[in-house]
Amino acid sequence: MIFLIACATPVVIDEPGISGDSGTLIEPGETVRDTGSGPDVVISSEDCALASDLEDAWLWEGDLVRYTLDCTGSMSTDEVEITAVHLPSGATFDADELSVTWQSGPADAGTVDMIFSVRAEDDEIPTASTVTVWLADNPDLVDAVPPDPLTYTEEWGLPVLFLEAGSALSQSDQSVTVYYGGREYSAEAKIRGASSASYPKPSYTIEFTKDELDLTAEWGDTRDHLLLLTTFDDNSYVRQKLIYDQWAAMAAFWGEDRLTPRTFFSVLYLNGAYAGLYVSLDRVDNEFIKHMGFDNDGGLYKAINHDANFYLTDSGGRSKDTFHDGYEKKEGEPESDFGVLDDLVSFTGNAAAGELIDGLGDWVRPEEMMDWFLLVYYSLAEDSAGKNSYLYADPDSGVFLYVPWDFNHAWGQNWYTLRTSASSLNSFTSSNRIFWAYQNDSDGWATLQSRYSAMRKDGGPMSLAWQEQRLDDYYAEIQPAAERDWAKWSSNYQSYGGWSGSRSGSWQDFEGEKAYLYQWLSERADTFDATWPQ
Repeated sequence: MIFLIACATPVVIDEPGISGDSGTLIEPGETVRDTGSGPDVVISSEDCALASDLEDAWLWEGDLVRYTLDCTGSMSTDEVEITAVHLPSGATFDADELSVTWQSGPADAGTVDMIFSVRAEDDEIPTASTVTVWLADNPDLVDAVPPDPLTYTEEWGLPVLFLEAGSALSQSDQSVTVYYGGREYSAEAKIRGASSASYPKPSYTIEFTKDELDLTAEWGDTRDHLLLLTTFDDNSYVRQKLIYDQWAAMAAFWGEDRLTPRTFFSVLYLNGAYAGLYVSLDRVDNEFIKHMGFDNDGGLYKAINHDANFYLTDSGGRSKDTFHDGYEKKEGEPESDFGVLDDLVSFTGNAAAGELIDGLGDWVRPEEMMDWFLLVYYSLAEDSAGKNSYLYADPDSGVFLYVPWDFNHAWGQNWYTLRTSASSLNSFTSSNRIFWAYQNDSDGWATLQSRYSAMRKDGGPMSLAWQEQRLDDYYAEIQPAAERDWAKWSSNYQSYGGWSGSRSGSWQDFEGEKAYLYQWLSERADTFDATWPQ
């Protein structure tokens, strides 16, 4: 593997004999030196872009770092002078061999930039290039030094969040200190979830009590809440992110503004100790709605169980006590007012299939409802067709908007991590009466299939090509982090007593689950190719 070197921003150095009279390093092609009697001398990225033969930039404290530099492009190393400008303490640079050797130590965790200058013959102003090495904190070293939460901001390219709590976290809020991106924050944190709260590696809710968390690099704004989703129940590490990214891609495909929870991968350290790889996620609340560009004064309702089915009867077939059975109100005043939601369910529960579809636009966005069905139908998200969702009463449009939520039961596994078949087709007609209507009206069914057909063509968000590209991108980003997480939590996963059903022949390690997910998606595409219109 050739490790390419990124161009550095202009750097001023003080060491004599490195960069000529000006003492300035410049980026390739950005600045030239006027020679007076001839053409300006410029090293472009095509002339000599430095590269190293570093096999792996994702290393550990204590590893021996060794690599050799070379030119790529029209020039060779014989035509330029390559000089080490900045190396970590103890590192050596062999100018003849163009090789670097550095024995890293127990206090070297973090991002290590090694800067070099490249100067062509007769050119006074060199260009700068950087070799970046990511050294992960290694607690197994005999003389291990805990990472500094203000400077250890990345681990193998992923952002690191430090959470410091005075006592063990519980499902009640307690004061904590959070370090992220080189800043310290005051916050409250708790373990989140129902069944997942007992996981050895649980999820967390963090509420920032003074300054909001700066997520400009990730989402372009700040947030007063951040959720950390455990991957303990997903050995592939990517199922939840894939769903949220697909929902956002579906909205983009149709050119529609929707409520699309955002995610990014991150690494958590809890009280200074490595806690693993997480999926950082928006919390669905009024601030999230505002960040999505919508008026956030409406009512927000969370479907907490399968009674939230748009029927007049509950999930057991009994008449509902209220039409909003199955929902909790999360935002909006008065807190006890469910009137608009009751009216919606009264309509969906009483209307015949064709009437429901014809009148649906007065209550919700029909396109969102169809895409909701396609999202859960294709991913076989059997816990999210009725419950595990949000409805937002948008005061501007006067209709409800849908927000997807909680997808550990999807893409080939249930929420106990037992396998689900790629050939299984669950219509969800008993879980959601809107879904029932579309499947019991010929025009509605044709429209639904047409949307699917459009999104599966040319790499659209329902296509196998789109899904596989997302997986490729995810694993390029998280591969070493997932391997480290699995090494820490694998024995807990295999022995966890909260799983239902036999684990024999079901669970996979990280690499096995990764291969299984690719295979399941391929088989899922085959199933739909055979049963849905081309």
